[in-house]
Amino acid sequence: MKTLKNLLNNFWSNPNKWRNSVVFLLVVGFLVYLVVLKPDSDFLSSSSLAPPPASLREALRARYDFQNLFSSLFVSSQPSAEPVFSPFDNIQLEAKAAYVFDVSKNQPIFEFNAEAQLPLASLTKIMTALVAKEKLPPYLLVTITKEAILQEGDEGFLAEEQWPVSDLIDAMLISSSNDAAFALKEEFNKDFGGDFVSLMNEKAKELNLTQTYFLNATGLDLSQNVSGGYGSAKDIAKLLLFIIKKDFSLIEATRLNSLISHSREFKNTNQVINDMPGFIAGKTGFSDLAGGNLAIVVNKGYGRPFIIVVLGSTYNGRFNDVKTLYNLIP
Repeated sequence: MKTLKNLLNNFWSNPNKWRNSVVFLLVVGFLVYLVVLKPDSDFLSSSSLAPPPASLREALRARYDFQNLFSSLFVSSQPSAEPVFSPFDNIQLEAKAAYVFDVSKNQPIFEFNAEAQLPLASLTKIMTALVAKEKLPPYLLVTITKEAILQEGDEGFLAEEQWPVSDLIDAMLISSSNDAAFALKEEFNKDFGGDFVSLMNEKAKELNLTQTYFLNATGLDLSQNVSGGYGSAKDIAKLLLFIIKKDFSLIEATRLNSLISHSREFKNTNQVINDMPGFIAGKTGFSDLAGGNLAIVVNKGYGRPFIIVVLGSTYNGRFNDVKTLYNLIP
């Protein structure tokens, strides 16, 4: 106190020394504040003695836990755990297998036993048509032999008459003619010395139809236990997709209710043509082993093509199954 009193006396007695006195008082006051009034100050804490961070990144890392920060952001951005409902949930089908493929998006929207290997029946004729178109010259006239006439079914073909390849393919697909399928196979084997059915199997491998193979060109059952061809709903969809992209004209006739060719009428075996305004193409199949099969290409609205395949249904059930699937496409 004596020192302070002397400073004050000096200040008033010698105004020229006031600057030094003011500075001294300010320093003393600041030290009193730090030591007495704010003892927990960071200024005197041990952390103040540590060297400064080497960079701004280290300074920020010391202040924030970025790992936890980003983890919390990621969790908060996850999609809702609410279940996504499909229009195909709880669907009831007679078929053993089914497949719906969105052509424009190049992805399936419904699968039910889609890769199960099942008898194909006359869906076999889709591959018969493809191989015949690729391997037989268009100018060739195919002879309908007596052996061809003996095949199951009668679409009005006559023994020894001759048909252009494309006309015979159309008649085969629209009426599911076994006579026509057998004649195409027989003509190739006779004229080119090859094995038509082997070419069908080679084409299946080329298209990566992993569940598909053929024992004849018609799809007719060979016995009570052996079908003329086997494949999956997914494979048949892939086969149709290949055809509509490469050569739609091959199956174009199947959109007609009937076909007049060589003064004869060939009626379409497909009953869903008139039930679907956007129907593009399709093929039926039925046998004791296969049950009812059906594969179609259809537009659901403008420019929205879908492929629908059902295998192992019943004779009428195949048509109902396909219509059910078609109506559920969003």
